[in-house]
Amino acid sequence: MIQLETYKGTKSRHTCPACNARNQFTRFINTDTGEYLPESVGVCNRSSKCGYRYTAKEFFRDNPTDRTERGEQTAKGKKRGASNYGFANSSERQTSSIDVSVISSPDFIPFEMFRPTLSNYDGNAFVQFLFDLFPDCSEEIQAVLKMHFFGTCEDYTCFPQIDRLNRVCKAKLIRFNRETGKRLKGEFDTSSLVAKLKKQGKVKAEFNYKQIFFGEHLLPKYPNKPAAIVEAEKTAIIASLCFPEKLWLATGSKQWLNAARLQRLDNRQIILYPDADGFDLWQGIALDAARQGLTVKTSALIENHATDEQKANGYDLADYLINQQKEINELNEVYDAYNSKVDLVLNNDSLFNGFKLFFEERKAIAIYNGESEADAERICTQPENLRSVIMSI
Repeated sequence: MIQLETYKGTKSRHTCPACNARNQFTRFINTDTGEYLPESVGVCNRSSKCGYRYTAKEFFRDNPTDRTERGEQTAKGKKRGASNYGFANSSERQTSSIDVSVISSPDFIPFEMFRPTLSNYDGNAFVQFLFDLFPDCSEEIQAVLKMHFFGTCEDYTCFPQIDRLNRVCKAKLIRFNRETGKRLKGEFDTSSLVAKLKKQGKVKAEFNYKQIFFGEHLLPKYPNKPAAIVEAEKTAIIASLCFPEKLWLATGSKQWLNAARLQRLDNRQIILYPDADGFDLWQGIALDAARQGLTVKTSALIENHATDEQKANGYDLADYLINQQKEINELNEVYDAYNSKVDLVLNNDSLFNGFKLFFEERKAIAIYNGESEADAERICTQPENLRSVIMSI
């Protein structure tokens, strides 16, 4: 079976033939023989800064005589998995990569091994960031986490990919900074639940992943909601809190999305929300999907609002919504402080008398400066002036 090489540390990653970055290139390998395809066949992990992809399917298309001798023919004629879920009638149209799940039956993480992740939210940095960012939305946050089977594994946040039959296909593990909500970047700051289960000997070493949308299990539950697609799972969670009228899905990678995969979304309205560095790519995918009869449009929200620096740093919808919510929180703090001061003044005779005295002094100053008594009263009772008086007491 030919597939992308399983991650086993940086030694299993190679030098990219396009950008020459070391330990960033994933090669295709025949798992039956251990033989690699040529050095040019693979995917650069630096999707934003490089984006090089030359898949096994493309290589065999360009080099048909190599198909038999490299063992790719061994997959021909194999029976697909019983459900063939998510890939029916789409393999011939896909051009981005070979999907292992159409070659052999996919594996799933047993739920009893996944269940322990559905706890320890107090120790989950990203969950605690959400509670800080949305201080008045505790119930909504808990509902969204429950809906997505959101979890915790050690000090990682767990983002599971669950299919429409509630089978756990994958579970990505990411470390976050609690204060900023940003992903930590380092050698051990991303992982997967399967990788940890392999080390524990609980799943087989040749685990056959099936890639689907994050949130795909919600499609049958919300058949009338438009599907809003983002790249990062984190973004899908935050957007679900801000715009619950849409069903938010995540691709996990900008390069994974294509028109064939959009066909799996039940012919509903689809809106793509690309990151700042992926607008042109996803706009092209939307046009391709529209030619196939889908109702797809691409949001230019981030494209129009992001600065050149933000675009270079991969600014996305999550960044935009986080900044908007922080501004709301700051305004709410001002309003809360003002309302607290009003209550204090109204319920304290000494402070209330001080307020009246201060008000009369300002009114007298206005009259002294030439205003009539009626105009002076009107000026001093304007909301911004009343707030100024109350906050100065």
